[in-house]
Amino acid sequence: MSNSENSFMKSLFFGQIREDLVFPYPQTKKETTETVSMILDSLEKFGKEHVHSAEWDKKGEMPREIVQELAALGLTGIAVPEELGGLGLPQSGYVRVMQQIAALDGGLAVMVGAHQSIGYKAILLFGNDEQRKRFLPRLASGELIACFCLTEPSSGSDAGSIQTKAELSADGKHYILTGQKLWITNGEVAKFFTVFAKTDVVENGEKKEKVTCFAVELPTEGVTTGPHEDKLGIRSSWTNAVYFDKVKVPVENIVGGVGYGFKVAMGVLNHGRLGLAGGCIGGSKNAIKASIEHATSRTQFKKKIGEFGMIKEKIGRMMMNTYVAESMVYMTTRLVDRGDVDYSMESAAAKVFCTEILWENVDENLQIWAGNGYMKEYPYERWLRDARINRIFEGTNEILRAFVALTGMQGPGQELLGLAKAIQHPLKGLGVVTDYATRKLQQNIFGASITRSHPSLKKLAASIEEHAVELSTQVDVLLRRHGKDIALKQFAQKRVADIAIDLYAMICTLSRVTAAIESKGIEACQLEIAIAEAFFMRSNRRIRGNFKAMDRNDDDFMKLIADKAYEVGHYPFDAFDSL
Repeated sequence: MSNSENSFMKSLFFGQIREDLVFPYPQTKKETTETVSMILDSLEKFGKEHVHSAEWDKKGEMPREIVQELAALGLTGIAVPEELGGLGLPQSGYVRVMQQIAALDGGLAVMVGAHQSIGYKAILLFGNDEQRKRFLPRLASGELIACFCLTEPSSGSDAGSIQTKAELSADGKHYILTGQKLWITNGEVAKFFTVFAKTDVVENGEKKEKVTCFAVELPTEGVTTGPHEDKLGIRSSWTNAVYFDKVKVPVENIVGGVGYGFKVAMGVLNHGRLGLAGGCIGGSKNAIKASIEHATSRTQFKKKIGEFGMIKEKIGRMMMNTYVAESMVYMTTRLVDRGDVDYSMESAAAKVFCTEILWENVDENLQIWAGNGYMKEYPYERWLRDARINRIFEGTNEILRAFVALTGMQGPGQELLGLAKAIQHPLKGLGVVTDYATRKLQQNIFGASITRSHPSLKKLAASIEEHAVELSTQVDVLLRRHGKDIALKQFAQKRVADIAIDLYAMICTLSRVTAAIESKGIEACQLEIAIAEAFFMRSNRRIRGNFKAMDRNDDDFMKLIADKAYEVGHYPFDAFDSL
């Protein structure tokens, strides 16, 4: 049970609902609201004067001076403590600012996010006092622009397979860093590199290779960058390969300790994903506004197209999903800002949900604009291209689904393992058996419980309670059926992850609508209630479908079809020839 004590989503896998972590819905502190409001005003003016998205997209880059323009607004040190030269905003404030930057331009948001969501985040989260004082003031001021160097030609989501190597010098004062990093955002303009490399460590007398995180500051001999990458979207952001040829890195530039690089990388990405998710909210709001503009002005068949049911469904779905995504993002920033809970699964869930609804929203916006949407005269095709990368960035959505499922199942798996050992030794393991039996009995009799939602939303709360218990039951069945092999069962992992992500989305929405009703009254919250009702109806259908498909599915057929396709290497049919 200890694995679930400080994580809402981990508790779901035990059939439990940690209300204290999600109720009441978070309210932003007045001082944060005031600071963010001033920044947003500055950003609006900045966007009108300096952001030329169509021109940047066509050229494939933005002017380098834009970095210093942003730095002058304090936007290169949003989360850096004030005493170290930054704005000192909490995660909620940082994400709100990133949301607005993304609304201005996708490439600009990527550049700013790469600098501080991940570029220098290792120093912020894991750096020692000396490193923080040495680097953060210059990173906050924009004197140094940062990048995050993890991906390699043969290493993407599998961070453990990196080939870049760092060897300790004979005098023990430096590491000699050699290797290549790929698709590094800001690689062309960065002067500060967070680099991950394999190092030799000795554990229990045995020599092993483990990942270590290094801070590399330019200028330093041996660092070169490749040409600007020509990309589908976010074309104005700088993306380059970076090469390290026997680069000398002082030992005092190790971040987080030798051999702890994987922990550092995961901590950075868990934290940084919320900036990306927040950016997706900004893009989604742009898409909604543009869609409404066209739907209420374009006339066909003597009607505004917005009067037609299919267009109303699109607008309604865009509104609903964006409200839910926003609810997830700012609930999760509260978990981060608390500082005493595990938010890794929640961050991954928000990233998956937000990136996928952004893609859906910009696609539907282009559909509503129809032929005009496809033309470069309008920004909508660019929005579509810019949005596509988000489902790949900072952990592909496939990898994050596997992460959500396997991390969530880890706690119940350990409990079942302990139970199995206890059964083998009945006298010694009596307490373990009793605890497990008691939990299951309580779960079967009382279920999961939500007591803090508004009474008018009781039916919605009950559906979460029901699904949480069923999730726990299904996870137990899967673990008993597959054991350790569950790590290879990705069809099952996807279903479990999608259920868990939907449940997190539902509880965040329930909490937010409850807070709205308590603040404004039911009559003033008809829109919020309609959004919640509609989303719960759709998510309930998805969840029930995923539960049903645990046992009744087409998995074997899909595997066979894929395997046969691999054998021939192409689509092997031609209906014309068979006529």
